[in-house]
Amino acid sequence: YFFDKNENNRIDDVEILLLFNYWAQNRILPPMELPTSTPTPTPEPGPDEWTIELPGLPADAKKLELARIPAGTFMMGSPEDEQDRASNEGPQHSVTLTREFYLGKYEVTQAQWQAVMGRNPALGYGVGNNYPVNRVSWDDCQEFLRRLNEMGVGTFRLPTEAEWEYACRAGTTTRFYWGEDPNHSMTGNYAWYADNSSGGSREVGLKLPNAWGLFDMSGNVYEWCADWYEDYPNQAQTDPSGPASGAYRMIRGGVWDAGAGNCRSAHRNYSLAGFRYHLYGFRLLKTHP
Repeated sequence: YFFDKNENNRIDDVEILLLFNYWAQNRILPPMELPTSTPTPTPEPGPDEWTIELPGLPADAKKLELARIPAGTFMMGSPEDEQDRASNEGPQHSVTLTREFYLGKYEVTQAQWQAVMGRNPALGYGVGNNYPVNRVSWDDCQEFLRRLNEMGVGTFRLPTEAEWEYACRAGTTTRFYWGEDPNHSMTGNYAWYADNSSGGSREVGLKLPNAWGLFDMSGNVYEWCADWYEDYPNQAQTDPSGPASGAYRMIRGGVWDAGAGNCRSAHRNYSLAGFRYHLYGFRLLKTHP
């Protein structure tokens, strides 16, 4: 680019402006590096099962066995037209669980409780090494979990209510995890309830499991969950853990002294956290890194 000087031997401002425009339009810029995002690694799935032999278990006692539960989305609660439905099971809503976890294949047994706590709290209504522990409160379960976690065999907790129902359904959308069963003709194949329990809980694992290998998710003893009780929201949720406080803790799963309707996957109940009762037990959730 060449300049024309004026009579004072100076370059006009117009010439300077033209030079700037020429430079701006013709300069060669270095290549621009576009920002890159680091993809979030997908966790490797864990083994399908975990088996843990607690120190001090009798030879005939079941080991602590847990099944892998994949992440996923499901409809929690029951539709308004479901047979035997209770009002606190609605509104039915979508729940997404973003992390896989492990859930006990069986309810925690009396032998397993004794191995950790040094005593068996069950006083009746089904007593033996492989019967579900009963007469334990939510608070008692927290002490059991504290001691178990100190053993260094994994990180355990109670399942949330959403995790529990998701695992119970095992991909089904029907009243029970074995189907609609309107006449309860199949209930006795999967659950101990008032019609077949003979007045007490029974050894774990004697009935058929659900599709994910979990036994006694319906019937036998009620199972404590981590959450405080609250009514369901009318919106989708992701990894819900319940309210920060409340008056009652959740129990799920139906029970040996109640009717078949309480064995439905959506059935929910609640109790005081410090209340010990012969109908109350629990199963363990193991977190996956």
